[in-house]
Amino acid sequence: MKPIEQSFSDWESHVFGFGYGTGEEHIFRSLKGFFDAFGNDAGPESYDHEKLETAVGAPVAWLLINVLCRFDIIEYGTSPRYGWLTPEGKRLREFVAGKTVGELEEIVCSRTEDNPPCAPDCCNCGPNGYEKGKVCPNPFWKVWDPRLKKWASA
Repeated sequence: MKPIEQSFSDWESHVFGFGYGTGEEHIFRSLKGFFDAFGNDAGPESYDHEKLETAVGAPVAWLLINVLCRFDIIEYGTSPRYGWLTPEGKRLREFVAGKTVGELEEIVCSRTEDNPPCAPDCCNCGPNGYEKGKVCPNPFWKVWDPRLKKWASA
């Protein structure tokens, strides 16, 4: 299994991935502010859209709600105005909270050709690189398990 930093780099590349050494600071500052605004009467891992809007601005809050719902980091019941972290989201929030924006930038901008990225449907971390059908064990994403024919945590 890859170190957690490489798993984060793979997740960021798959979910955002178009910072190219310039946009990452803004993405990570927004992501940290977004996660810092979690916590309400429903618990520390829940959010209220108004609190998120105050923390990072309404446009950024709603972009992140949409992106992070799509990638199984947050989920909601009847309305995305109020939601909570998935198990993958809890791991991601904890990882992001433990790093500075600069450290997160360094992690994603230090990828080398010797460390090709993985994605939920493409794992390059086998002993010989890419292995057809291998599910990448990244703790930040859910993957389709063809054996079980369902989405599962990696």
